[in-house]
Amino acid sequence: MLRPVLTAVVILPPLFANTSAHAEGITGVWIDHTGRGGVEISECGANLCGRIVWLKDAGNKKGCGMQVIGNAKSVGRDTWDGGWIYDPEKNARYSVELKSVGADRLRVVGYMGSKLFSETMIWKRAPSDLARCDGPASAPERARTDIPGGGQSTPAAKDQAGPPAGCTKYVPQLGTTVPAPCPR
Repeated sequence: MLRPVLTAVVILPPLFANTSAHAEGITGVWIDHTGRGGVEISECGANLCGRIVWLKDAGNKKGCGMQVIGNAKSVGRDTWDGGWIYDPEKNARYSVELKSVGADRLRVVGYMGSKLFSETMIWKRAPSDLARCDGPASAPERARTDIPGGGQSTPAAKDQAGPPAGCTKYVPQLGTTVPAPCPR
């Protein structure tokens, strides 16, 4: 009787292991399928999120730092699903599945409701010397992306953050703030 219990104790812990081990293959900076943007995918709690950190058109800083992936959850080895991806060109948000395809390729599937209506893109891992448009990412920027304001939900927290680098606006469809032109 004791032997089956000990076997279960040895086998079950990997099933409940921390998801960060699974995220290692997906986290990092990826060049999108168009070659015009780079997205840093990082852990946001138990989920994954992604922000634009490189733009081919260096003069177009407007989208830099914008969150374009959020709430992707681990659903298996090297596969994350149930989150969302934002297409800034279409101003549209879709469901997303992320799957590692080797060490330097990422399959990104954007879909609406069903994967029957999907678009599959292959992103390539960015070189380590990529010139970021946002500078090195800081922990407070990535701390909470599942609530509006990136985790700075109180006026006191916003005051402690210092003056804004630019103007932003809250986009309810994304559930977060994005860069916006400042009023004159």
